[in-house]
Amino acid sequence: MATRIELIEREGLAAFAAANGWAYDAVGDPPALGEGLWEQVANGTAHEKIIADGWQTGHLRGGTRTAESVRHTASGIRVTTRVSSSGPMRSIDVGYLAIDLPRYLPNMILDSGRNDGLIGSSLARPPRENQRLSLEGDFDRHFRLYVPKGYERDALYVFTPDLMALVIDETGDLDVEVRDDLLIVMRPGGFDWASPATWERFERIRAVVGAKFHDRTDMYVDERAAAPGTADGADGHPVAPAGRRLRRKMDPGLAIGLGFGIGGVVIAIGTVGGLALAHALGAF
Repeated sequence: MATRIELIEREGLAAFAAANGWAYDAVGDPPALGEGLWEQVANGTAHEKIIADGWQTGHLRGGTRTAESVRHTASGIRVTTRVSSSGPMRSIDVGYLAIDLPRYLPNMILDSGRNDGLIGSSLARPPRENQRLSLEGDFDRHFRLYVPKGYERDALYVFTPDLMALVIDETGDLDVEVRDDLLIVMRPGGFDWASPATWERFERIRAVVGAKFHDRTDMYVDERAAAPGTADGADGHPVAPAGRRLRRKMDPGLAIGLGFGIGGVVIAIGTVGGLALAHALGAF
């Protein structure tokens, strides 16, 4: 890393990224959106996004997001589903560091107890409690681990005692998520880009925690995900649908507008915010 931290204050984060040979986007998509439309509109927008070889970092904020999904029915009709969400900018305010992993993994979240607010978890939409898994030792005093139902043994395969110790030592005050082929560490309120300690910590997390996650997951295989082309209708994704995303608690303040475009004809459903639509979008 180029020792040019002063560039951030003098010329901005884009100049600092360029000095280190990294790409920079003032505004972009969050990492690993996935298939769920609910998730796509609920994760905010990435600001001050830096992309390097094997990792990226940025600051997620709330605001307005629109997601679109296209599918074709058996009769060949094109169906487009659009969902939009608008919330206060402060509704999501978190910095992240996302590190590439060698394999796609089931979704797992480590919710740190050290950054909880007055009303509990710092996560914008915590997972449902029936997905919580207890680990050995004193790990539960530091993190609440959430794993999709049926993937408890997979989590134990990944979170060996040596990895748990590194996670506590290096990221104990941060929330951690394994999503698709990314390891994402998150800090409520964001990171201090102008501090050399931030970039030194990023390097240490990548070299220590990221490397250990890479070793533990390099040979991972989800046996529930059948091979492409088999009679059971598998979609070829390396993780079965049940393991790809944790089920989250509903955000009661989220308003959603839904529209379907079928063969060029748009049917307006309107703006609603309720349990029935949340079920339709796969939030539960």
